[in-house]
Amino acid sequence: MKLTSLFLAPADEYATPDIAALVALLGELDIIADPLGPSTYYAGEGFARHVVFAGCSPHLVMQPTADGNPAFCHVAVHGPYPSPYLVTGPNTVKPRCPQCRSRFTDWREQLSAWGTGDPAVCGQCGYTGPATGLDWRQHAVGARVLLEMRNVFPGEASPSDRLMQRLAETFGQSWRYAWAGMLIDQSEADRLRIRNASDRDPKT
Repeated sequence: MKLTSLFLAPADEYATPDIAALVALLGELDIIADPLGPSTYYAGEGFARHVVFAGCSPHLVMQPTADGNPAFCHVAVHGPYPSPYLVTGPNTVKPRCPQCRSRFTDWREQLSAWGTGDPAVCGQCGYTGPATGLDWRQHAVGARVLLEMRNVFPGEASPSDRLMQRLAETFGQSWRYAWAGMLIDQSEADRLRIRNASDRDPKT
């Protein structure tokens, strides 16, 4: 089963907010704690305050398991990418054309082409534009800078009003959020396992 996350991104998908300022804000709000690796952090005590989970008593796994599985709450900061990077997930719905609202029923077949720069073309009205500009109904996200709250299931949690307000104040524009697949490559997964083994073995 593919792991999923809550993503936050600037409303302007081409914006490149300063990464150091973003990390500083996350630290000020206690959303992040010690670094796990490059641009990856343990969740701080403020994580559960600023990622608002549905339900009265969610069970949150805040530390990696013995096998180094990334299925625990932690935070990653991605970017800036050269162009908006689209992240989808196992529960991503068929996106709609922003112009005529028609669904892209074959979006998964077009995904690899979109990833190499091909535009999304609506077969109904002829709209042409980047795939990140389609209406993904908060089940995919695209931007040059992405803030990822990991191990959050789609619809399970949303960012606090305070967090969204502070992001807007700090960077001079509103931010948005969506749920998508965990954005992690094999090298980072390996680092998590190595870090977890080191934490458990004082001789490492």
